[in-house]
Amino acid sequence: MSIYYKLYEQNDNLNAGGNRKQGLYPRIISRKTVGLDELCKRAAEGTTFNAFEVEIAAKMLAQGILNELADGNNVCFEGFGTFSVSAEATREAQQQHDIRAESIKLKKIVFKTSQTLLKHSNFKFQRMPK
Repeated sequence: MSIYYKLYEQNDNLNAGGNRKQGLYPRIISRKTVGLDELCKRAAEGTTFNAFEVEIAAKMLAQGILNELADGNNVCFEGFGTFSVSAEATREAQQQHDIRAESIKLKKIVFKTSQTLLKHSNFKFQRMPK
């Protein structure tokens, strides 16, 4: 199987006038979204576990990740990647004392793929048929 892509023109809005760059850039066309239940069914195939047990384990793992992030830790799966948290202020501040803990909120949970996983990925790309 291949990953389908389409090429799109992208405008350069950062550079002024004649220095603007234009070009074609690939965008991935997703076939579908695979849910946790389907992924657990596939993971259980060929094992002594049933899909329900795999799903419970996955949910426990996800909750464990959230608990560690809430304690201010990063979570690293060696050879897979690292989860971390980023934050943002809910209002602008010019001085250190303008921001208190109540003014900070979760921006997102970040996942950074390990170089090992990237190196071992063997994806093939194909232009989306018209």
